[in-house]
Amino acid sequence: MAEPRPTTPASAGRAPGRAPGRAPGRAPGRAPGRAPGRAPGRARVRRLVGHPRTAVLSSTAAAVSLVGGWTWAAATQPGGFDQAAESISALAAAATPHRWIMTTALVLTGVAHLVTAWGLEAARRPGRLLLAAAGLATIGVAALPLPSRTEASPAHTAVATLSFVLLAVWPWFAARPDGPPVLRPRVARPAAVVLALAVASLGLGIGLGGGLFGLHERLVALVTVLWPFVTAVGTWWWFGHRVGSRRVRHALAAVGLTMACAFAGVFATAVAPVTAETRHYKASVSLDPDPGRGGDLVATTAFGDIVVGFSGPAPGIDAVPQVKASITDLLSRPGVSLASLRPGPEELSAAIRDAAVDVVVRFTVGALGVVLLVLAGWAVVTRRRPPQALVVAGLVGWLASTAAVGGSLWATYQPDRQETFTTTGVLGTLQRNQGILSDVETRATQVAPYLRNLIALSTALQQKYAAAPLESDTSLRVLLVSDIHGGNQYPLMRTVIEEESIDLVVDAGDLVNFGTVQEGEVAGIFSGIESVGVPYLFARGNHDATSATDTAVLDRLAEIPNVVLLEDGAGDYTEVVAGGVRISGFNDPRWFGDSGKGSPAKQVPAREAYLAAFTGRPVADLVVGHEPWAVQGIEAGVLANGHMHSVDLEGNRVQAGTFTGGGPLSHFLADEGGEELVGQPSAFDVLTFGTDCHLATLTRYRFRDVIEGRPAYDDVSLVNGRRVDGREVDPARVCTSDGEVTTETVPAVAAGSTPAPTPTSSGTPSVVATLPSPSAGP
Repeated sequence: MAEPRPTTPASAGRAPGRAPGRAPGRAPGRAPGRAPGRAPGRARVRRLVGHPRTAVLSSTAAAVSLVGGWTWAAATQPGGFDQAAESISALAAAATPHRWIMTTALVLTGVAHLVTAWGLEAARRPGRLLLAAAGLATIGVAALPLPSRTEASPAHTAVATLSFVLLAVWPWFAARPDGPPVLRPRVARPAAVVLALAVASLGLGIGLGGGLFGLHERLVALVTVLWPFVTAVGTWWWFGHRVGSRRVRHALAAVGLTMACAFAGVFATAVAPVTAETRHYKASVSLDPDPGRGGDLVATTAFGDIVVGFSGPAPGIDAVPQVKASITDLLSRPGVSLASLRPGPEELSAAIRDAAVDVVVRFTVGALGVVLLVLAGWAVVTRRRPPQALVVAGLVGWLASTAAVGGSLWATYQPDRQETFTTTGVLGTLQRNQGILSDVETRATQVAPYLRNLIALSTALQQKYAAAPLESDTSLRVLLVSDIHGGNQYPLMRTVIEEESIDLVVDAGDLVNFGTVQEGEVAGIFSGIESVGVPYLFARGNHDATSATDTAVLDRLAEIPNVVLLEDGAGDYTEVVAGGVRISGFNDPRWFGDSGKGSPAKQVPAREAYLAAFTGRPVADLVVGHEPWAVQGIEAGVLANGHMHSVDLEGNRVQAGTFTGGGPLSHFLADEGGEELVGQPSAFDVLTFGTDCHLATLTRYRFRDVIEGRPAYDDVSLVNGRRVDGREVDPARVCTSDGEVTTETVPAVAAGSTPAPTPTSSGTPSVVATLPSPSAGP
């Protein structure tokens, strides 16, 4: 069957696609009385072929999905991601955290290419088939991911290369001399040559070099994904750039004006911020136009930021708090306390309510202003009154944007929607216990009066929004650490345990660097663990053994009275029940000196052995492993891991950073310039479980310069436990802080055998040990 070609319609009769009732020979949109077959400024009227408008939309979606995907995916990588050096495929690798973002982006890009190939009927069929094949190959890139960010895969490389080549050559085969200018040989084929040379530069190593492969690849990917868009827009324009029926045009105008109103309203609040006031404080408040900060209430001070994160679609709120001059009289009185400085809940609620109303009013005025500006511009340019449809579209856009922003602000900034509470800078140091500390007053009285006011204001905000449990609602407080790597910072750990009222410590592995007991003895690691005074639960990391069968470090730890090995050297497991909260875990099968490749695959046998041993047992509230891909997919309330030396939170998986900044070796290695390295930021987490046995709060601490003698907290984040532990609450199960920590041995299951049935609601453990806890009575 012959391919459709763009043609000139007959001088009489209705062209295909003409709406019923239109005068014969008149082009769509031509005013009555105009000469048949001739539109103003156009040599001829062309019969529409294919779906160029759909191709414009789909090609736009392809570019947005690809670029937005790699930008978003890189931003979510714990520890950062070097887009200039690392490939796009690394973001979708099987071992990469949050890989679903880039994987979804690749699939959407591939599907968009398929739709674009279908809509560009003005192009020759071979070119369209090649573009469709490129879409399928792009989907294949997502279906055949790299094993990890540092490992290669022949299958992935082959399908990625095919995708690039097809996206480069399709314009050559799509060219036709009687088509739109963008598809004619003098345009399409030189474009194909340029695209092919760009793709070839990746394979031949020609390009930016110097560790900039990621940037080089992204530039090539960008030009290859943009050419279908250029082709679609050129084709759509050549066919008369029809937007659609009158209703479609009106709807698009309303959508465009709604977006313009939203932008203008937010801009108005930034130009004329609202003032919120209490007795002792005032703050200028405005909406944040940055979409990436949606749902964040940010209070900016000279001593750091207070960031309260909410789940919701509302724009972010920026507040700059100030202390009123009248507070000087109060500060001069003897015995002034934070309680007297702190605004009460009703006072704070009234200030927030009044500020919210004023923000909406300013937004409404700004949004209405842009509508009036558009109507006035139409009248000036056309010298006519704005048509009724434009007036209606403007009113719809104004009302819709105001209702959407006002409703989203009301729905988002509610106490039950609060997810995180973060303090940075000096506030991060002084408030590292906010929301669950009893010594805020003591700490705050040691600093300047102005800073005391900021502490008080921050505390009031947290008490209103951060849903931290009361002490009476707390059953267990766990200190989660990982990757100590021979750094004896147990004096600091003892301080944290005391200040945070910790019941037990969970260590996710990599206690030493080289897998030997001697290293731990020299560094004082084992004596440090014994000194912490609370149960110390341990899961081995890949640096805690010298071979697959080496158990020396585990055996030495087993000699320490307060240590519980979640998996011992013989492969048996220990389930810990602390105040009713169930904790279990398993070791990393890797060791120091192994190949370092295929880590996700190497974790599978260890995970399967753990699941086999715990079959039929109650679901654990906390499961601990060393590497992130070891615990992924296990059914539990909370999953915990280390290994990556960076903090992350993905679903119910809590990734702990390194407690010692990677250990002393990372701090005192000389670089090429002869300067000492400072290592990674140190970090630890406090998990607070409620009486419902679910995670109530996750408090994340990041600090630095401990080894250098200049400890400083970078930030402190309080995460609502409901965001992490999403299980349904069992009303029949109650956990209490009874001060008892018991252990039960769970034997390993031999390959091919079935574990013995285990009671899920009652029964006596076969092996029980009672360990001391600071919450227990004397």
